[in-house]
Amino acid sequence: MLHALARGYMLSGQGTGHGLAEHWLSLKFCEALDANRARSMVLTERGKTPESWYKGMQARELAVGFGLAAAEHIVQQRYPDHIISVVDTGIVLRAGWAPSVSRRSKSARPRPDYILEAWKPGEPSKITFVACRGNHQRPTRRSGKTRHTTVQQLVKGAELTEGMQIGDWNTTPSLMISTELIGQGGIVVNVLESPGHTQLPLRTPGTPGNADDEIKDNPGIPYLNAIQVPSRGGRRAHRADGFQVGPDDMAWFGQLLARTGAAGLTAFAGGGPRTARYLTAHQGQKYYQVPVFAATSSVDDAELHVGDTKFVGTDHVFRLGSVRVEAFSGVASELYELLKDGRVEEYRRATYERSKEGAYTTDERTGPLSLQPDGTAMALRILPLRQQRR
Repeated sequence: MLHALARGYMLSGQGTGHGLAEHWLSLKFCEALDANRARSMVLTERGKTPESWYKGMQARELAVGFGLAAAEHIVQQRYPDHIISVVDTGIVLRAGWAPSVSRRSKSARPRPDYILEAWKPGEPSKITFVACRGNHQRPTRRSGKTRHTTVQQLVKGAELTEGMQIGDWNTTPSLMISTELIGQGGIVVNVLESPGHTQLPLRTPGTPGNADDEIKDNPGIPYLNAIQVPSRGGRRAHRADGFQVGPDDMAWFGQLLARTGAAGLTAFAGGGPRTARYLTAHQGQKYYQVPVFAATSSVDDAELHVGDTKFVGTDHVFRLGSVRVEAFSGVASELYELLKDGRVEEYRRATYERSKEGAYTTDERTGPLSLQPDGTAMALRILPLRQQRR
């Protein structure tokens, strides 16, 4: 779940350190989550803290982690022989719509929180929208407030996902997710599904229009009255405001998703300048090309060996009370070299082949470890106690 949360936040905001800082800050939830006797995940006493501001923040952030983990699992079951990429919708929209439009609040400009791309070399990518919400309330016999809030959040998720359309109206599948941190059965993830099957145009590596080619912003895509809503339920057909990817922009949008996904992978490994090459000007490319504050900067100079695989990335040491924990996030070295060289299509081919071979094996000596089919790894390790000077 922490791995999913980190990947979801990696490109949030602008600047080479902001998303990475959010990634490290999410590790504070190590103290908020634990397993009960039934080996189900529950909140610890620290996680049940009564401060309303903390509960609100915890609900928002953990909703992303649990929501994306559940969404990836569902999409992976739907497309079992595909790799799943997670892309922040807000980052994508900056390249195709005027910044003054795409950066407004979700209440003013509804859109899904994330876009999941299920891809396989030689086949068109499949797209799924995801909206993640969460609540942190204790239900009582007299009040069903938690359940009422969950229903409201699922309804809100439906509104958000409907605010963006790829191709024809309502052909893109959507997952609206609401996580109850203190529900009737502990932590409960509720999912509402909207069916569909949207595919992006097939790209051919080595030909114009592949993901290795640098692309530019396309801010001329309209927002006002952009979506054609067909007649239904006795209502006449009409046009509505929204983020519409029409037939003429589908190929460009496929390139954009693949390159933004590659930017997220390099950012996950700490490579700021490597990230810049995959982003457009409106996506904040320049912020990844300049030095940042020492507290949030990172370099892809750390290594982790898992079996026969070496991962390259970045690390960070944080404290949980008196315990010092080292955290690592990175990408398999062979795959990262391809991303460093701008070879996105070759990275996808190599990643898919490795996933079929089952190349990643766990090693208990590394401590808590999460490995994903996209070649990313996240690991935690408790450091020895430091000797105190008298």
